Amino acid sequence: MSRQDYIYGRRNIREILERHLEKGSELSFQEIWLTSGAKKELEEILSELEGKLLIKEASPSKLDKMAPGVNHQGVLALRIQLHSGDKKSFDSHLENCKGPILVLDRIQDPGNLGNILRTAECFGVETVLIPERDSSGITPAVEKVASGALAYLNVFKVGNLAQILEKLQKRNFWVVSTSDKGTEDWSKIPAWEELVILMGNEGEGLKRILMEKSDFTVRIPLHGHISSLNVTVATGIVLDRLKNRPK
Repeated sequence: MSRQDYIYGRRNIREILERHLEKGSELSFQEIWLTSGAKKELEEILSELEGKLLIKEASPSKLDKMAPGVNHQGVLALRIQLHSGDKKSFDSHLENCKGPILVLDRIQDPGNLGNILRTAECFGVETVLIPERDSSGITPAVEKVASGALAYLNVFKVGNLAQILEKLQKRNFWVVSTSDKGTEDWSKIPAWEELVILMGNEGEGLKRILMEKSDFTVRIPLHGHISSLNVTVATGIVLDRLKNRPK
């Protein structure tokens, strides 16, 4: 099997298992291979899942052969489903969805996507939308970088972000984007729970059609010689500014 068939990393696996025990969320794997060291570290939580998981001990070299080239940290789990839904399932989710909703336009680097998902979860975001095309999917590499955040996020792949934004606006969400030409006062942006937050491609930023759908466009002030931020850093700044505004 290829690395695409596995979920890996001790922290990532632990977060998924803890989420399952805490919330009853469906497990995305049923078989798990561990080195003796990893098994000992995860022993307590694995004991609570006896009968739900097929647990196998394996040598590091065997894990290397099962998933070549990945930093598995002594644990591999065989994937049975992805942590993402489609437009139909998003429509159902939207019935009881609370904001903010993070929309990621064409984030193509798995490392960036994983770090953004981790950052989003840390700020309390629960719903993330990514386009079906021109975007990194939820790969094992993304899951590992996300450090377990996917266990707490609802991630949906959708076909037409512009149409989705219109639908969200009709449900009284406000769309916020960032640009170096943004002029909106951060303090005037509506409440955190009412927001759809757009973040764009690493090199090109947001598509023009998405910018045109925005209700508010803000600017991150920069004071050095470099004119742009990594999208992960920019996402963290935007989420912090919108979440932690003075009451």
